[in-house]
Amino acid sequence: MTYSSNRFRHAILAAQRSGHRVLGNLLKPHGLTPAWAEVLTVLNNQGALTIRELSRYLICEADHPSRLVSRMEAKGYLKRETNPNDGRAFLISLTESGKSAMTIVEGAEARLDHWITGQLTTAELDQISDVFEQMLRNTNEGKALIRRFTSDTNPHV
Repeated sequence: MTYSSNRFRHAILAAQRSGHRVLGNLLKPHGLTPAWAEVLTVLNNQGALTIRELSRYLICEADHPSRLVSRMEAKGYLKRETNPNDGRAFLISLTESGKSAMTIVEGAEARLDHWITGQLTTAELDQISDVFEQMLRNTNEGKALIRRFTSDTNPHV
């Protein structure tokens, strides 16, 4: 282990924990968590998905989205409907409560983004993101990043 790689690894961990804590504190008064916010955001952006499809977009809990979805469904944010293309699978989508919660999520994420863009320029953010994407390119998390940010809303695609 080199000093540089150790420092880099801990900087990533510190940034992730800090951002997660800030986002969690913004969402907690509304009964939401960062993981719930990610599910809501993916379904809001992608529309109805199967559990398997949803897991391909998630970074927070890609390994066990079924439990997460079940908890969110019990709280009324999500609904399951039989997939017309595959009777063995269900499509997960937002309920009206889930759509309303997106307003809270978007507000919390905007506040976090405002803080981030106050610390770093767009060029710096793009450069750091490019480095992380290169580092993660052969991981499930890296593939999820590509799926999430390869769209019409990405100015770099």
